[in-house]
Amino acid sequence: MGEEQGAEEKKGDAFLLVQEILGEAERIADPPQRLRIRIQAADLLWALDERAGRSLFERVMGEIARLEVKTGSERGPANIEPRRALFRELLRRVVRRDARFAERLIERFEGEVQHWTSGLTREALYQEMLGILWDASAGEASRDVSLLADVVSRTLSPGHGIPSVVSLLLTSAATSSPDVGDTLFRVVFSRFATLPEDSALVVLGAYLSRRFRTADSLAPLEQEARAIFARALARAESLWQQARANPAIALQRETQRFIQSLSSDYLPLFQRFEDPSRVALLTICAQALAHALPVEQRPARPMGEAEGTVEEQMQEIEREPDARMRDRRLRELALKSPADQARKVAEKISNPKMRETTLEELKIRQVMAQVAHRQLEDAQRTAETLGDFGLRSRAFIEIARTFLKTGQEEPGRTLLERAYQEALRAARTARRAECLFEIAGLYAPLDSARAFHVLLEASKAAAEAKPEERVTVRDEAFGGILYEPGKLSLTYRPDVDDIDLPAELMLLAREDFYRMR
Repeated sequence: MGEEQGAEEKKGDAFLLVQEILGEAERIADPPQRLRIRIQAADLLWALDERAGRSLFERVMGEIARLEVKTGSERGPANIEPRRALFRELLRRVVRRDARFAERLIERFEGEVQHWTSGLTREALYQEMLGILWDASAGEASRDVSLLADVVSRTLSPGHGIPSVVSLLLTSAATSSPDVGDTLFRVVFSRFATLPEDSALVVLGAYLSRRFRTADSLAPLEQEARAIFARALARAESLWQQARANPAIALQRETQRFIQSLSSDYLPLFQRFEDPSRVALLTICAQALAHALPVEQRPARPMGEAEGTVEEQMQEIEREPDARMRDRRLRELALKSPADQARKVAEKISNPKMRETTLEELKIRQVMAQVAHRQLEDAQRTAETLGDFGLRSRAFIEIARTFLKTGQEEPGRTLLERAYQEALRAARTARRAECLFEIAGLYAPLDSARAFHVLLEASKAAAEAKPEERVTVRDEAFGGILYEPGKLSLTYRPDVDDIDLPAELMLLAREDFYRMR
C-alpha cells in the first residue's frame, strides 16, 4: 500500500513538473524554441496520462502548422525548414508512442498544414514519418509492414519523382528484409503509371538488382520484374533513337540516372534472366547512350561483360592503365564485394587517402551488419579497429543501444562508457557533441546523474564547435551508410545547435534548460 502511494506521489510530482515546464515555455519569446519544449512536454505527459499527451500533441501540431511565416524573399518563406524540423521532431516522438496515431495526425491536419505552410505538403510529412518508422524498426525482426506500405503509398505523388527516402528504404530492404522489401516494391510498382517513368525505372531496377543479382530465379516477383525489364528495354530503345536523331540531345537528371542504371543494374539482370537477343539489344542501347552522359558519369567498367568472380574482376581492373580510373574501379568493387574479399580489393588501391577511407567504410559496414544480426561481440572487435575516434564512438553507441534494447543493461552501460571515452578524443568538435548527446540520451533512463554529467559535456562541445563544423551527421561517412545492410538512418540529423534533448533529459535540466542549449 505504501509503495503504491509513493508511486502515485512521484507521478503527481512529475505531472506538476510538466505543467511547470509548459508554463516556463510560454515565457520563451522564440516560437520554434517554445514549440520544441512543448513537444517534449507532450512526450513526458503521454507517459503520465496518455489521453492528455495525445491531446497536447494534437494542439502542438496545429500550432506548428500556424507558426507565423517570415518571408525572406518573393520566392517564399524563410522558415519552412525550421517548421519542417518541428514537424519531424513531433512525428519522431509520436511514432515511438503510437505510429497509427502519427498517421492520423497528418491526415487530420492535411488541409491546415498545406494552407499555412506554403509548400510543406502532406507527402513531405509522410516522407519524414517513413524515415522515422524505418529507423525505429531497424534490425528488428517484426515490423508493421502494412503501416510501412501505407506510408510509402502516401509519399508518392502523381507526376513527381520517387522520394529519396523510398529509394533508400528499398535499397536497404532488398538485402536486410527481402519479404518487407517485396511488399514495398509492389506498392511502388502498382503506382508506376502515375510516376515519371525514368524515376520509377531507376528505383525499381535498383531494387531488383540488389534482390536478384545472385539469385537463380525472380520468384516471387517474376511477373513484376519481367514487366519492368520490358519497360526498361523499350525506354532504352526510345532514347537511343532520339540520340541517333540528335547527338547533342540534352538529358534531364532523371534520364541520366536511368542511363547509368542500364549498365549498373539492368544489364547484369538481363544477362542472368533474359534471352541473349534482348541482352544484346540492351547492351547496344546502353553503350550508345553512355556517350551522351557527362564523362564523369560514364560507367567505369566496359558494358556487356559478365562480372565474373571478385578475383576475376580485380585482375581485369588491374589491367586498367589510368591509375585514377583503376583506383575508382577498385573502390567500387570493394564496396560491393562480400566482407571476406572486400578488404583484399581495397588494399590494392594506390591512392593512400582513398584506400584508408574505403577500408574505414568497409569496417563501418561490417559493424552495422554484425549489429543487425546481433553478433555484438564481433561488432565490438570490429569497432575497435576503426581509426577515427568519433566513428569508433558512434559504433560503440549503436552496439550499446542494441544491448539495452534487448535488456542487457550491464554490457550496454559498459559500451556507453567506452563510447564516452572515445567521443572525448574525437578530433572534430561537432562529432564529439553529437556522440555525447546520443550517450546522454541513452543514459537518461538508467542513471540520471551520469546522464546529466554527459549532457553538460555535450553542451560544452556544442558551444565550442566552429560554424564550419556544424554539419549534419548524414554528411559523414558513418551516417552515409547506416542504411546498409541492416540499419537505415534517413531521418534528418540537425546541426549540433539544434539537437533536441530526450524528454528524460529535459526534466534533469528543467531549471535552465533553454539557457543550456
